[in-house]
Amino acid sequence: MFDSKSDCKYYDDEDKKRLARMLMLSRFESGLSQEKVSLELGIAKKTVQNWERGISAPTLLQAIEWFRVMKVPAMPYFLQFMFPDLEGTKGKDSEEKLRSELIQMIESIPEEGMRQLMYLFYGDHGSSPRAVMNLVTAHLQSPMKDRYNHAVTILSDYELALEKNQITRSDHIQPDTKLLKKAIQCGHDAILNNKNNYFFIDKE
Repeated sequence: MFDSKSDCKYYDDEDKKRLARMLMLSRFESGLSQEKVSLELGIAKKTVQNWERGISAPTLLQAIEWFRVMKVPAMPYFLQFMFPDLEGTKGKDSEEKLRSELIQMIESIPEEGMRQLMYLFYGDHGSSPRAVMNLVTAHLQSPMKDRYNHAVTILSDYELALEKNQITRSDHIQPDTKLLKKAIQCGHDAILNNKNNYFFIDKE
């Protein structure tokens, strides 16, 4: 089901979810906009959006052409689509596999994400990086309703500190509040739709 008002996507079909994710992540890695991709492929921008939302899907030839335009290796994405167990990491994975996947993730992460990771592990924020990671893990294991409430509180606290000029380290990278607000809205909509997950596409 797709809610056009909130631009949030709730997937019931795992194949569509993984295909849409594969297309979206590869475009993010390439740095291309949806408009640029649509021009390169000779299709409507709406078609690109629908593919990334899982509303419709490209043919095999269109998918191959997609990766030619992206100029990123297609095989890792196709393997992830065909073999879902390769996505993410499981408790049984070896340290070598975990390290390899982490390196791949870092190589494809955008600059903002790298700065945020560096701040988390090396920033002078006064909290233990390991404690922060465990806090985030606990947050993600909580039901959507609790995650929504936590996120609303954190964003509210941050914006109040910003207004009062009490940010801990204003010289370090700051959160993307626009993205956070959109994610919170999607979480809100997920709760109303009795979902425990959500996915959203940034409109350009």
